Amino acid sequence: MTRIFIRLLMLMSVVGKLCAQDVYTEMYRPQYHASPRNGFMGDPNGPMKFGGKYHLFWWGHLRSEDMVHWEEINSNALHGTPSGFGNWSGSVVMDIENTAGFNSAEDTAMIAVYTLHEDATGYQHQAISTSLNHGSFEYYDGNPVIESNEPDFRDPQVFWHEQTDKWIMVITKPVDRGIRIYTSDDLKSWDYESTFEGYGARKEIWEVPDLFELPLNGDPQNIKWVMTCGMGPNRMQFWVGDFDGTTFSIDPEENFFTGSHVGGEVFEDFEAGYGDWTVEGESFGGNPATGTFTDQQEVMGYTGSSLVNSFLNGDGSTGKLISPEFEISRPFINFQIGGGASANELGFRLVVDGEVVQSIASSSNTEIMQWRGVSVSEFIGKTGHIEIVDEATGGWGHVLIDHIVFSDELYDTRTENANWADWGYDFYAGKTFRNYDFDDDRKVWLAWMGNWTYARDVPTRPWKGNQSIPRALSLVKNEFGFQLIQQPIEELKGLRSNEYSITNQQVDGVVPVTVFQPEWNVYELKLSFKVSNRDQVFGVTLAQSDDDKGVKITYDAAASTLELDRSGTPFSFAYKRKSVAPIHFPKDSVLDLHIFIDQASVEVFANDYQTSISSLAFTHVLSTGLSLFSENGPTELLSLEAWDIASIWGVTPDQVQRPEVKEDPLKVDSGHSLVYPNPVSAGQYITFGKNNIQNTSICDLGGRVVFTQSTGTNQVLIPDTLSPGLYLVKYISDGRHYSDRIIIRR
Repeated sequence: MTRIFIRLLMLMSVVGKLCAQDVYTEMYRPQYHASPRNGFMGDPNGPMKFGGKYHLFWWGHLRSEDMVHWEEINSNALHGTPSGFGNWSGSVVMDIENTAGFNSAEDTAMIAVYTLHEDATGYQHQAISTSLNHGSFEYYDGNPVIESNEPDFRDPQVFWHEQTDKWIMVITKPVDRGIRIYTSDDLKSWDYESTFEGYGARKEIWEVPDLFELPLNGDPQNIKWVMTCGMGPNRMQFWVGDFDGTTFSIDPEENFFTGSHVGGEVFEDFEAGYGDWTVEGESFGGNPATGTFTDQQEVMGYTGSSLVNSFLNGDGSTGKLISPEFEISRPFINFQIGGGASANELGFRLVVDGEVVQSIASSSNTEIMQWRGVSVSEFIGKTGHIEIVDEATGGWGHVLIDHIVFSDELYDTRTENANWADWGYDFYAGKTFRNYDFDDDRKVWLAWMGNWTYARDVPTRPWKGNQSIPRALSLVKNEFGFQLIQQPIEELKGLRSNEYSITNQQVDGVVPVTVFQPEWNVYELKLSFKVSNRDQVFGVTLAQSDDDKGVKITYDAAASTLELDRSGTPFSFAYKRKSVAPIHFPKDSVLDLHIFIDQASVEVFANDYQTSISSLAFTHVLSTGLSLFSENGPTELLSLEAWDIASIWGVTPDQVQRPEVKEDPLKVDSGHSLVYPNPVSAGQYITFGKNNIQNTSICDLGGRVVFTQSTGTNQVLIPDTLSPGLYLVKYISDGRHYSDRIIIRR
C-alpha cells in the first residue's frame, strides 16, 4: 500500500510538472520575467527578503532564492476579507521586533499592509493581515487600522525607520497629487505627520509610492532619500531629498529648481527679472511672475521660482517680450511652455533676419507647463532673437514660458517638469525590495510592465501582466543634476548560455546579424557604437521577418534621442507605439545599449544605464531575425555581444505554442514551420511536410534569391556555400504557395 501511495505521489508530481509546462509554453509568455500562472498581475506588492527567500506579491504570491527563478505559492494570499470589500495594492513587512504582537515563539510574523476598498461607498481604508507560515495571510479582526471617508487614499508602502524606531507609511492621495506620511509604533495605530505635494508631474493621478535611501555618488557618508510614485496610466517619477522620520523635504538642488537635467547653456530662466528683454504691451508687467495670478487656474511645473505669465491682467490684454540679439551657436533651443493653444496669436518665436523661423504654442489649453524644443541647426552662425507673444484676447488668451536653454540635444519631450524613471509606456508602480536578512546593501526594484490604457486587452491567455526584470538602483549627481541609475541585477547573468560576439564592423544600410540567430525572442543583447558625426541615425531591429517589421531601436545622433518603435508588432497598444527618450550625448562618443527581449517585452538601457525604455512588444514566435542599420552613411559597431537566455520555467523553444495555420491558395502561408530539421546545417537536407514540392527557392532577409530548385522531391539539399543566418524558403505544393523561415547554422 505504501509503495502504491508513493507511486501515486510521483505520478501526481509528474502530472503537475506537465501541467505547469503547458501553462508556461503559451505564445507571448515571458520566460524570465515574473508572471502568474493564471489571472491578472498588476502592481508589485511587498517585494522583500527574509530567511534566504525573496517574496513578491500582487496579491498572489511568488517566492525565489535569487529574484530570477520564481515559484508561485498561491494565487490569492489574502484570506478572510469581509464581503463588500476589495484588497488593493500595498506592502509587506517582517515584524522582527514583534511590535504588533503577532509573533509566535517559533515564527516571525509577516504582515501585509494594504488598501481595503469599500465597494458600497468607494471609501478606501488601510488594513493589515498577518502570516506566520509566510505563505498566506489572515485578516486582522481590528481592521481597518486607518479608517477614512475618502474615495482616493491608497497604496500604502510601509518600512521600519531605524533613526526614530517607528514604522513609516507613505500613501497617495491620487486626485490631490500628494503623498501622505504616517508613523506607528505597532502597525495598528497610525498618526498622520505630513504631506508631500507641489512638485513633479501632476497632469494625471498619483499612485503606488515608495521612499528609500541611496548613497549619493556611491558615498555611504552622503545618504539621500528618494521618493517615487506612479502617475497614471504608466509613468514613474522620483524626487531626491531628505527625510527626518516625519517629513520628506525636497533637495534645494533638485532638478525642478535648477533645470540641470535638460543640459546646455541657460539663456534665460527669469529668476532675476526680465534683464535686457524689451517689454511691450500690458500682458507681462515689469517683472516675471512668481506663480499663479488671481482668477487663474494653478500654474504648475515651471523651473525655479519665476516664469513668464501673461495672465497678469487677464486674457484680454496683449503684449510681447523681446530678447536681446544673440548668435546661434547650438543646434537646439529647449524651453517650457503652457497657456493657450492658439498658435497664430500665442507662443514662442525665433526671429532670424527679420523673419519668424520657428514658432510654437502650447499643445493644449493648459496651465501645466511642458518641455518643448526646436531645431535651429540651419541657422548656426546667424544672429537672431526670441519673441514671447500674446496677441490673443479671448479665453485662454495668455502664454507661459520658462527656462530657455541653448543645447546640443533636443528635449522636445512634451512632458511635464519631472524626473522620469523610465521613458517607455510599460514601467509602472515600481517597488523596492526590503531586505530583512541584512545581507545585501543593494537597493533593487522592479515594476509592473503594463499600462492601464490597454492592460485588459493584451493578447495573452490565461494570464495578463508581468513584472520587469529586477534592477539595482544607484543615485548620481553630475552636470545634469540628479539621475537614477538602473542596472539589471547580476543574478540575471546566471541565465546566459552560448555567447556570440562581433567586434569592429562597419554598418551601412541594413546588415542582418548572422553570428547570432536566436531560436526564439528570449535573449540578451549588448551593443556598442561609435558616434563619429551628428548626422548619424543607427540602431538595431529585433524580432524581424519578411512579414513582421519587428521592434526597431533607433539612436538619432543629431537630436541625441533614443526611440523604441513597436509598431511593427501585431498589437495596436492604443496607438502608443513609439517611445522616445532624450539622452545626453555620450562624452566618449560611444553609445552603449543593453537590451533584454522576452517574447512579449523589450527593455533597453543606454548610456551606462542612465536611460531606460521599457515596453511590451508581442513578438511572433517565428519572427526572430536581427539586423543592424545605419542611415546617412556608415556607423562603426565596436562590439556586439549576445546570449541565449534560459527559461526560468524550464521551457524550450520547440515547446512554445504556435499560431494556427490557415491555408489560403491566394496567400503565402506564414504559419508554423513545415520544414525540418529547423535549424539546419549547411550541407544537410531539409524535408518538407508537404508533398509534390515544386519551384523551391531560398532567399535572404534582403529578398535576394540565393538558391533555387525547379522540381524535385520533398527534400532539398542546403548548399554548403550558404552563410549562417535566417532565411526564407518559398515553395509550391499542389498549387498552393508556402513560405517558411529556416535558420541555417554552421
